[in-house]
Order: sequence, then structure tokens, then C-alpha cells
Amino acid sequence: MKFNSIVTKLWIILTLLILLVIGISSSIQTNFMENIYYQQQAKQLSSLGKKILELIYTEEDREVMEMKIDAISKMMDVNVMIVDKNNIIQSSHGLGQNIRDLLIDTDDSIHGPLTKSDVEKLLNGETVIHQGSNEYLKMDVLSAAIPLEDPNSTIRAVIIHAPLKPLAEEWAIFKIITIYTGVGGIIIATILSLIFSKKVSKPLLNMSKIALSMASGDFSRRVDSSSNDEVGLLATSLNNLSTQLQEKVAQLERLDSTRREFVSNLSHEMKTPLSIIQAFTEALQDNLAVDEDEKEQYLNNISEEVERLKRLVIEVLDLKKMEEGCDDFQKEYVDLKEIVESVRSEFYTFSEKKGIDLLFTIDKRIQPVFCNKDRIKQVFINLIDNALRHTLQGGQVYVTISAKVNSVQIEVRDTGEGIPSDDLPMIWERFYKVDKSRIRVAGGTGLGLAITKKIIETHGGCIEVQSKLSEGTTFTIVLSYKKNNVTKSLN
Repeated sequence: MKFNSIVTKLWIILTLLILLVIGISSSIQTNFMENIYYQQQAKQLSSLGKKILELIYTEEDREVMEMKIDAISKMMDVNVMIVDKNNIIQSSHGLGQNIRDLLIDTDDSIHGPLTKSDVEKLLNGETVIHQGSNEYLKMDVLSAAIPLEDPNSTIRAVIIHAPLKPLAEEWAIFKIITIYTGVGGIIIATILSLIFSKKVSKPLLNMSKIALSMASGDFSRRVDSSSNDEVGLLATSLNNLSTQLQEKVAQLERLDSTRREFVSNLSHEMKTPLSIIQAFTEALQDNLAVDEDEKEQYLNNISEEVERLKRLVIEVLDLKKMEEGCDDFQKEYVDLKEIVESVRSEFYTFSEKKGIDLLFTIDKRIQPVFCNKDRIKQVFINLIDNALRHTLQGGQVYVTISAKVNSVQIEVRDTGEGIPSDDLPMIWERFYKVDKSRIRVAGGTGLGLAITKKIIETHGGCIEVQSKLSEGTTFTIVLSYKKNNVTKSLN
């Protein structure tokens, strides 16, 4: 067991505390019980003395009386002194019988075994109790002097002396039992304190190990603690922290993966048009075009690839500006019908070429929306372009604008290939593409939906998506009519 461990420290503290408590309580209890024990013995001596006084009262034959007192004193192993009013020992029975006429002479006493204060108490009818060395018996005794309350009698009191040695031996046995009990209690308490210390420190040690695991990058471990105390709260907090860090790390790893993938895709996207531009440029330089029509076709191809590169760069810069908060939207009240008409005309040719029906439904009750016209138009373009690129020939794309109480709802629904449920939460991330094998065919950069979501959030709106494979995808947007209103969900 390590001496610097919390188990050892807690165990030592608890053990010392238990020793202190048991030591103090045992000392107090021993003294208290000792006083009670000697008080009980003194009461027994007083009771015996009263019986002897009763014998003195009732027995007229002095010899018979003394014989009975001798028998009682020997049976009880005590000394019985009968003292007269002159403080002279009239008779002594039992222990130390040959002490008659052995008188002491001090300033604090009358000649005899009773002091002045003893005599005063006896005159008041009080029983006098003493404990200590007795000069007559030459031993330590417990004494009880019982007054004889008869003014006509020559006897002052009966003094009974019980040797302390037998009493001390009895009390020593009690103290030994007490000590053994205390030691046993200390051993049991020490074992229990060790068990308690381990129980208390176990979750702390587990938390320490888990913290080290977290430091090494392992966030999968958890602390098992069902208590509701501070340790349980700490364990819960550590588990929550581990979960959050695990999610953050997974998110960062996923973002880093998509970032690397984006760089790879971006390099490929830029390499392909650059290669095409280079090829057609070299063909024109080498006069490989047969006629003017072929030359014009080469130039058109170069122009298309330049536009593709331009769009890619613009989207990257747009997203960067919005994420850094550098894009200060100039907002005004805008009629969405104007935006819809402009977008309809832009996509008419493209949808006709792909053989897809592009259908618009506009609620006449819609009101002007406080927004940035160009950015909201960009949202329409991104969503419609995305829907057309992922819908097969003969499919439909529906754009529906509905008026709500305090907001407008924009819905772009297609009958295309749909999005897998596992991919739905990630489609808003930058550079993410659902079908990576169709990057070149679809022509997307993986930035359109990330830009769209950022624009809607900047306008205080919300956007959600629902999709089923082979059935299609629906994007739903809600924007408030009023300035500074925030919509947190479609509900």
C-alpha cells in the first residue's frame, strides 16, 4: 500500500479519529463507571451499617450482639468499629480486631477515628464516606460511618471498613474486559475504515485512470458510479466531458477527413478544366481546328471550363467570408416573386435540356421578406441546381412558396435518387458529397448546401431536409417576414 495514496491517507485519518474517539470515550466511561462502582459499594456498606445499628438497638445481651457482629464482619470480610460519643472505639470486629485504644491526635480530629467534619456530618444525620489509607487497619479501605440517632445512647456511630484490594481486583477485571472490548472495537473499526476508504477512493482512482486514458486519446471509457453525492456528480461530469470530447474529436476527424477529401477533389476539379483549357489552347495554337466552326467549339469549351473554375473559386471565397463574419448582408424588403421569376428563366434551358419538368407554385398571399436579395437568390439557385443535377430524365422538380402567419415557407422537392439516411446529418458540412463517384458528372463542389445553410441562418431562418432513396429529396426553408425575427424550427 502506497503511503501517498488517497486510500492510505483516508485510512490513517479515519483510524486516528477512531482511536481518539475510543480513547476519550473509554477514559470518560472508565472514570464514570469507577465512580458508580464505588458508590454502589458505599451504599452496600451503608446498608450493612444500618443493619448492625438495628442489631445494636434490638439485641439487649451485649455478648450475643458482639458475637453476631463478629460473624457478620467475618462473613462480609469487613471491619466494623463501634465509636462512642467521645470518639473512642468501643469495639472492633472482623479485620484488625486488636486496634482498640490506638488513637490519633491531630488538630483536625477528636481522639479517635472521626474528624471534626465527620462528627458534624454525623450530628446532622449524614452518612460519611471515605476512600483511602486507614491508619488503624494499615491498608487502603472504603469506609462508611453511619450515625446512631439516639440521644440516650452512648454510641455515636458504626464505622464499616471494606478493604479496597478485593474491590480493586474486581474493578481491574472490569477494566481488562473494557480494554479488550476497546481493542477489538479498534481492530474492527480499522478494518471497516480501510474498506470504507477503498470504497470511497475507488471511483476517484477510476476517474484518475480514465483521465489518463482521455489524455492519451481514449474517450470510450466511463466511470461506474451510481451515488448521488459529490463523487457521483464528479463521475457524471467526467463521463459527460468524455462523451463531449469524443464527439468533438470525431467531429474534428470527420471535418479533417472531408477537408483532405475536398482538397483532393478541388485539386482534381481544378486539374481537369485546366487540362481541358490547356489542350484546346494548344490545339488552337497549333492550328488543329479544321474550320471556323471547330475553332468556335474549342473556344466555347475553354469558356465553359473557365466559368466552372470561376464558380468554384467564388463559392470557396463566399463560404470563407460568411464563416468569418466578413460578409455584411445589406438587407431590404424583397418580393420573392421577382427572385423566382429570375431563377425560373435561368434554369429553363437547363431543365429542358435534361428533360426534367421544373414546376413553380407561388402563394399569392406572400408578403415581402426582409433579406438580402442576392443571397436568397443564391439559395434558390443552389437548391434548384442541386435538385436538377440529381434527378434523372423524365423526373420533376417542384418549387413551392407558401404564406404562413408570420413567415414564408419555401420548399424545393425533386423525384431524384434521394440521400441515404446515414448521410443526411452530414450534407450541411463543408466539402461533403453524398455520391463521391458522381463528382465530375454532377459538377458540384460540395459547398452549395453549406453556403445555403449559412445564408438562411444569417437571415434568422431555418432549413431542414427529408429524403428517401429512389423517391426524392425535399428541402424546406422558413423565413420570417419581419426584421430581426428568428425562426428556430419549421414548427
